[in-house]
Amino acid sequence: MEEFSFYAVWAALAGFMLVYYLRRQHRIRSMLWGTLTGLAGLILLHYSGRFTGFTPEFSLFNIMQSCLLGIPGVILMSVFHFIQ
Repeated sequence: MEEFSFYAVWAALAGFMLVYYLRRQHRIRSMLWGTLTGLAGLILLHYSGRFTGFTPEFSLFNIMQSCLLGIPGVILMSVFHFIQ
């Protein structure tokens, strides 16, 4: 049940971001910018892991999370790591 809840929360957040991108005037540009900043944030967090104490791996889930949610997804990833 806990695993289902975890994926349900991330799916709901992805849905919210999709609605956000669809309501923007420049949909494609906004989505690309969010994707690029999310990937850049994941890469920066990965390579600065020894300073922050958290080094996320480049798994499919983490890449999709940072692409769909952008910087807020990377921040949530690091916050959830320190909460658990």
